[in-house]
Amino acid sequence: MIRIFKWGDVERYLFGRNSMSETVEKRSFEGMDFKFMAAYNQYSDKFDGAENERQLELNDLINKLHIKDIDYDAFYAAMATEDGDRYQFHRTKINTSRKFAYRKNERKVDRIKRHK
Repeated sequence: MIRIFKWGDVERYLFGRNSMSETVEKRSFEGMDFKFMAAYNQYSDKFDGAENERQLELNDLINKLHIKDIDYDAFYAAMATEDGDRYQFHRTKINTSRKFAYRKNERKVDRIKRHK
C-alpha cells in the first residue's frame, strides 16, 4: 500500500514543526525602482488574500525578482497562475496591398467567377 504524504506532514516529520501554525511574513525592500514597485504592489495584493503555502510561493517569486533571477514577464505569469487572469497577447497579421494591386486582383477574381 502506497501512502501519499502532504508537505506539512513531511515537514513536521523532518523538522518537528507545523507549517500551518507558523505565519509567513510579507517581504519588504528598500530603494525600489518604478517597475519593481509595481510588481511589489501586485505581490502585496495577492499576499494579503493568500493562504500560507501560496504566501511562501509569492515570497519566493518576489525574492527571485529582486535578485534578478527571473524577469518581469515570468514574474507576472507566475503570479497569474492561480487566477488565470493574465491576458496572453497575440498578434494577428494584417495583409495589406496597394490600391492598384487590390483592384487588379479584384478584377481577376471577378473574371474567374464570371466565366466558371
